[in-house]
Amino acid sequence: MCRSGASQRFWVNVAGFQLAWWCAILLTRQSLPVLISLLLLHLIFHRNPVNEFFVVLFCGLTGFGVDLLLTAAGVFQFESLFPPLWLLFLWFCFSATLRQSLGYFHNRWLLASLCGGVSASLTYLAAAKLGAVTITVSLIPGFVLLVLVWMALFPLLLLWLSAQCYPREAKGAY
Repeated sequence: MCRSGASQRFWVNVAGFQLAWWCAILLTRQSLPVLISLLLLHLIFHRNPVNEFFVVLFCGLTGFGVDLLLTAAGVFQFESLFPPLWLLFLWFCFSATLRQSLGYFHNRWLLASLCGGVSASLTYLAAAKLGAVTITVSLIPGFVLLVLVWMALFPLLLLWLSAQCYPREAKGAY
């Protein structure tokens, strides 16, 4: 492993996730090789790849589980009955930002809740507009539901869970 920490640099991490998001949304199932490659590069160039692996795994599975519940509840609709594999890997890619480019939000729970609620909901609406997912409820109720889900999910589950997987060792560890 390289362990240079390059994947932890803010702009590298942001750019990597943006590439993952656009590939996943535009290419859907054909995006898997790109998503897997980006995840492997992230782990190879991370200072603590084993700890980061568990952050990515647990947080990604948690987020995917929420999307699975929203799909089962009829809020989301995909080409198949279950959320697709590319969405799971997009969740893994998102989880790779929690301790790096989104690290600013650690211990800023209210700000994380507000920003996460609005920005994540907008990404789902954008993904729906681009045809990657169908949101079966009308625009305003659907947006409000997603805001409420993400207001809880981002700070309470993902940021808290990422800290449990990989406790902060020193000031500035994010």
